[in-house]
Amino acid sequence: MQALVLGTAQWGNAYGVTNSPGRLSDAAIAEIARIALESGISQVDTAGDYGDAEHRLAPWAARFSVTTKVKGSSAASVADQLGHSLGDLGLERLRCCLVHDWPSLTDDRAAQVAAELRELQQQGLVQRVGISAYDEADLRRARLLFDGLGAVQVPVSILDRRLDDSDVIAELVDAEVEIQARSVLLQGLLVGSTSSALGAHPDVLRFRSHCSDIGVEPRALALGFIRTLGWVSQVVLGVTSAEELSQITATWAESPEIDHEGFRGSSDLALIDPRLWA
Repeated sequence: MQALVLGTAQWGNAYGVTNSPGRLSDAAIAEIARIALESGISQVDTAGDYGDAEHRLAPWAARFSVTTKVKGSSAASVADQLGHSLGDLGLERLRCCLVHDWPSLTDDRAAQVAAELRELQQQGLVQRVGISAYDEADLRRARLLFDGLGAVQVPVSILDRRLDDSDVIAELVDAEVEIQARSVLLQGLLVGSTSSALGAHPDVLRFRSHCSDIGVEPRALALGFIRTLGWVSQVVLGVTSAEELSQITATWAESPEIDHEGFRGSSDLALIDPRLWA
């Protein structure tokens, strides 16, 4: 069964093209955490690179299973980064730690960072270790270089279908590697309003028109598509308000798997890869 994971990028930064509030207030964070716990969300996703998000998560961290991320390109060692995260969170152990900048690392550095994370795992500081990926090439590289790979986080949405029928996804499932989905709403682009030109992209307009044609709300279709993906075990969703989280959890609980046959994804990387957003 897929589990919802609360994302925290907005807690430390003004993250997301539809994030009009910007960096969230203490009151907003407290209400989001409360709603998450009341809704049965037991996992949270964060990173040392998300500003002071880990510090702001600390009052609730012990009530969640936490995934964080480290950077192989940082001047600080992997051990120091993880130690800093544990300190900010007020925890002794994490559920998962991912390499945040895996695609940008050389093969030698990537293998070294993977080995350092494995050592920290063996010390009992983290249960699972893995990578944050952007595409199938990143996953294949992890299969080759990351001994003991236990988790990967990938972008996937009803518009981003690059991993459809991927052989490497099947290999990861067979190896019991946990696959976490992020960007399932394209940072809110699929369900929210934005002044960004991305909101008028032909594929976004096509998605909204399709929703109207079949009488399904965009949020329900976007999340319903994710529910059809048997290889996804966790779904990371960041929000800008408690109201938004309540809407998501209600849609998630009520929406069955929705047939998306006949609706094709987008092939425009400028839309589906946020690294390319201006």
